[in-house]
Amino acid sequence: MILRPTSIRKNPFQTKNRSMVLIVFWILGSYAAAFPQQYEQIVIATGSPFELGLIDELAKSFQSKNGGAVRCVKTPTGPGLDLARHGLVHITIGHEREATAKLVSQGHVSRRADLMHNYTIIVGPAADPAGIAGLSDLIEAHKRIFNAKAAYLSRGDGGGMHILEGKIWDTLRLNPQKATWYEISREFMLSSLLHADLHGQYHMLDSSTWALHKSKAPNLKRLVQGPPNQYEICLISAAKHANLQYNQALAEKFYEFMTGDDGSRIIAEFGIREYGEPIYFPSGKN
Repeated sequence: MILRPTSIRKNPFQTKNRSMVLIVFWILGSYAAAFPQQYEQIVIATGSPFELGLIDELAKSFQSKNGGAVRCVKTPTGPGLDLARHGLVHITIGHEREATAKLVSQGHVSRRADLMHNYTIIVGPAADPAGIAGLSDLIEAHKRIFNAKAAYLSRGDGGGMHILEGKIWDTLRLNPQKATWYEISREFMLSSLLHADLHGQYHMLDSSTWALHKSKAPNLKRLVQGPPNQYEICLISAAKHANLQYNQALAEKFYEFMTGDDGSRIIAEFGIREYGEPIYFPSGKN
């Protein structure tokens, strides 16, 4: 049984959103108490791994052997870590090491491991007015885009890619946010890619989203491949958040499945049959 996601794009702790998540936990907890074997469940916070279908593949295999249910809250990395900070998810999967390290230092994480990686890329119009084609340095690519005043789309959603972009501009000591050529979508991966294609903008995203959806963006080309984009998995501490204790055993099993041989095999094979190439690359057994 895979429960469909709650999608969070903005601050998840506006009163309305936080209350809704708490209500979901209360309802699901009530069912679990009455029917523990059938309704045992865990909640994961992640973004593109769910949007691209990987979490569904992993959940199906896990549930066939262990029962229970896996629920996914689709959210960028930053808001997903905030959910963990408030004890509203059992597991997070994200790709911003410093933000994850802060969550660990605050005592919210009982186990943490590298899970998999893809690559950070920049796509843009074929004419490439900023002249970035063939670069591997994301900082140099952004510098050229800034100097050319070339149309650029930022996600601006607090996710790992947005956090990385902010670090790049800080390194360059540049602030494009008031420039007419710079736009913020505040949308997730696929929606932002489609927007960039429609408006002929440069856009930074992960190679997995591009591999699955490049046919939907015929006006853009992959111009820059940057460094690996490393995803980490965190098991949130039930000692810190007592409300997670009921299903902690299932959460621990899922964490071990994800970082073990079975999870690594599914990650390595995901997308090859449909797209002719792997979408993610597992970090191996942890």
